[in-house]
Amino acid sequence: MTNYLLGALICFLAGWSVASAEVLFRQEQRPAPFQGTPGMVFLLALSAVGAALATGGILWIFRSIPSASVLIIVGGAGWAGFAASNWLNVAAAGAVNRLILGLGGLLLLYGLVWKFLPPP
Repeated sequence: MTNYLLGALICFLAGWSVASAEVLFRQEQRPAPFQGTPGMVFLLALSAVGAALATGGILWIFRSIPSASVLIIVGGAGWAGFAASNWLNVAAAGAVNRLILGLGGLLLLYGLVWKFLPPP
């Protein structure tokens, strides 16, 4: 049961981070850390780190839950995270906060599941 809950949280935070990064990529006037070419490179680097953490978390899900319900968890929780992030705040300044929150949560859960709950 713990694996299902942690898997859903990982996918929720992955969807949350993707939605916030998508808002930042669409904005013409980005907040201070993402303005100009260096800011865009920084945003791309943060998005790549988030993608790597989400991929590692999803690989853990597939290895630790031996059930076909994994696809429902990944798809449903990912969509819920994406939708919740968009419903919460669609401003660019709020998207920075949501991106950092999502990446921090992914980092925490990634370390937790691979360290304390390794797949069999």
